[in-house]
Amino acid sequence: MVKQTILLVLMLVSLDSQAQIPEISLSDARKIGQLIWKNEAGMQKELLTFWNEHESHPSLGIGHNIWFPEQAEQKSTEQFPELCRYFKRHRVALPDWLDQAQDGRAPWANREEFQNDTARLTDLRTLLASNIELQTQFMIERLEQRWPLIIAQVSADQQARVIDNFNLLVATPLGLYTMIDYLNFKGDGLNPQEERGGYRWGLAQVLSEMPSGLTKATVQQAFAISAVKVLVRLIEHAGTDYDRIRFLKGWVNRVSTYHDYKLFEAEK
Repeated sequence: MVKQTILLVLMLVSLDSQAQIPEISLSDARKIGQLIWKNEAGMQKELLTFWNEHESHPSLGIGHNIWFPEQAEQKSTEQFPELCRYFKRHRVALPDWLDQAQDGRAPWANREEFQNDTARLTDLRTLLASNIELQTQFMIERLEQRWPLIIAQVSADQQARVIDNFNLLVATPLGLYTMIDYLNFKGDGLNPQEERGGYRWGLAQVLSEMPSGLTKATVQQAFAISAVKVLVRLIEHAGTDYDRIRFLKGWVNRVSTYHDYKLFEAEK
């Protein structure tokens, strides 16, 4: 009965809050993808396949999508298998080994094995560098899928404000880049495994803490300010293993691009 009630609430909320994301041009999709790739990996092809020494999994593509090996602790949201299925639906041929492995675990036991697998890494880099726009569209569709779940967890008295700000953001290429980059960067904020000190730091939290009365001229800066506040709170509640200054500086640099209107001027 409780499960049925939750499903009904989600259905009712989603009817009033379907993501209204306009179609974007191929050039805007390419630009958004390049910006995200720059944020994640400095637009370096070799960093399309990356395994951080402090993590138990590789991160792949312009959005550094996670793919968990067999024994990895799965605290974050895995996305690379879903991206592979998306490629196949759009008639992108996968290397044979990836086609066979996509629904299972990543085929490397550890970081050293991953780094020494030149043949597979070359296959992955070629695939991912050749499909920037499609990876961008994958991220946009993920935003559309997550949005009803995000708005469902917002309190009733805040929903109208959050929906208004969401619609302002996705109406422009810069705003759309902002939303999908942050969603890719810090998640949707709905995963209970991604929490520190009782606080989460995803897109849901950033949107919930933005003010009302925003306009097209002010919404980008408001999102960036809200994001910085959420990220500072994350740093405050992080463990002592964090290099606080290094992480915070990089995060703020990334978020500062969210109100840089010059990024898309060349496309006009």
